[in-house]
Amino acid sequence: MQTAKSIRFTAQPELCAQIDSYCKERGCSRNWFIEQAVSQYLLECMEDKEDYEIAAAALRKFESGDGKTYSSAELRKEFGLEG
Repeated sequence: MQTAKSIRFTAQPELCAQIDSYCKERGCSRNWFIEQAVSQYLLECMEDKEDYEIAAAALRKFESGDGKTYSSAELRKEFGLEG
């Protein structure tokens, strides 16, 4: 079993007040709230990183000449969006 580690950080008074207000309204601890917020932020960062890596790989493939390009008219026709 892992032991929790303490992390200390400094925040602006306005942010502390917002956190405290949120926690009071919902009946949760400041520690729980901050841990949840940081976990969610890191999850979103990892998703953004994965999206970036996929897009960068697609761009490299396109720039190497291995990718097919489509005109907007071809895409509209393919997806049944032509007017």
